[in-house]
Amino acid sequence: MQRRSFLARLSLASVLTWLPVTIAMAHTPYRFWNVFRKRNLQIMTSLEDEAGDITGEAWVAVLRENLPLSRAMVSRAHKMTRTASLLKTNQVKVAVLSYAHAQQMFSGAAPFAEFAPMQLEILVDDGQHLLVSRPDLPLYHAYLLTTALMESADSLKLLKPASARFGMALHPGALASYRGDKLEPPPAPAES
Repeated sequence: MQRRSFLARLSLASVLTWLPVTIAMAHTPYRFWNVFRKRNLQIMTSLEDEAGDITGEAWVAVLRENLPLSRAMVSRAHKMTRTASLLKTNQVKVAVLSYAHAQQMFSGAAPFAEFAPMQLEILVDDGQHLLVSRPDLPLYHAYLLTTALMESADSLKLLKPASARFGMALHPGALASYRGDKLEPPPAPAES
């Protein structure tokens, strides 16, 4: 009996000793999530919209070719409401949305009512899907994305120039690209 009690206490002590280490290790990858998001351009799609996912893959392939330093990749959500949640909480900046989903998200219609108001701006338009961004996407980044995609406008069947839809404005960086303006990159941050 004493042996079982001793072993139980020993097991409990080892669990209590390793529990903080295990918890710390379990959360370690999340510390690097912000770094990952800053180093890799994630274009959000949803498995609910198969055509949108295919469109996202095509657009990412062009971005990898024309903007290799963007490290563009498709990130997929299972449900379109998850895509809305990630956009709303600034976990992703860019997403591929069908016209119907874009209109519903922007207007706050069901099933996106809990995310209203959803501020989105258009980067590119292929007549069925939009590449949308949050308004806080840096001007130069939007300019680069739009310019890189418009270099393959014919093969991607992109509309030139894209126009505002459903009350959603064009991102100012995309507008500069459509006008043919030349934007200079922002100055590099000062090293300390």
